[in-house]
Amino acid sequence: MRPDELHRILEGLETGKNTVVATVVMAEGSIPSSVGSRMLVFPDGIEGTVGGGALEQRVIADARRMLSVPDERRLVTFTPEDLDMKCGGSVTIFLETMNAGPSLWVFGGGHIAKSLVPMSASCGFSVTVVDNRPEFAVRERFPDAVSVRTGGYDENARMVPEGGFVLIVTHGHEHDDEVLNEVARIDPPLPYIGMIGSRNKVKLALENLRKNGIEPGLNIYAPVGLDVGGRRPGEIAVAIAAQIQGIRYQKKNLPHYRDAVS
Repeated sequence: MRPDELHRILEGLETGKNTVVATVVMAEGSIPSSVGSRMLVFPDGIEGTVGGGALEQRVIADARRMLSVPDERRLVTFTPEDLDMKCGGSVTIFLETMNAGPSLWVFGGGHIAKSLVPMSASCGFSVTVVDNRPEFAVRERFPDAVSVRTGGYDENARMVPEGGFVLIVTHGHEHDDEVLNEVARIDPPLPYIGMIGSRNKVKLALENLRKNGIEPGLNIYAPVGLDVGGRRPGEIAVAIAAQIQGIRYQKKNLPHYRDAVS
């Protein structure tokens, strides 16, 4: 797969869009396709081609039906009789769905993020990691993320897609507040905003939100994570991942920041 095609797929996954990749794997006779031709089918468009005409329209229709089916794979052969083609050849196309799980944006690429990202990815989340330190925002550090971004926290926070989950674990209180002030105002409200910190830090952060005209919603979970014990980065990551999973599946009676700071 070409780098630009991979980039477009990852870009779609980052924003919650499933993609079907259609690749010509066998071609016989006189047909308007060649082995290796590839088309990406998104919910709102296509890129590339597998030959055009009736063949391509049939492939697009099949791919659209697959977009909502997790991890679907099909190998389909088309003959002239199938498509009323006069070229006399046949073509086999491999269709594969690339599923975008729930979008999780992790702000801060430190030790907790390094432990959390592979856990979340293994649970089906499409994870984006953001750190304003270029040396932390590197693909090698987060191979399981669909995207690793650097730049300003505030501008990246404004890019969180609708329905995205957010974890705030940056390397400074001012950066945590910066992200929180952006994501807390997203409308409709995000399902989960988790922020690490002591009870006193959380109390101050919520007061700052109110000073900025933002009433903290019940979607803000801070101090973040379930109380399952342990203080090492990996143990904290487990506690956070469990909480995010609980919110994802709408489990009842999960601890909330209001219990911690009231």
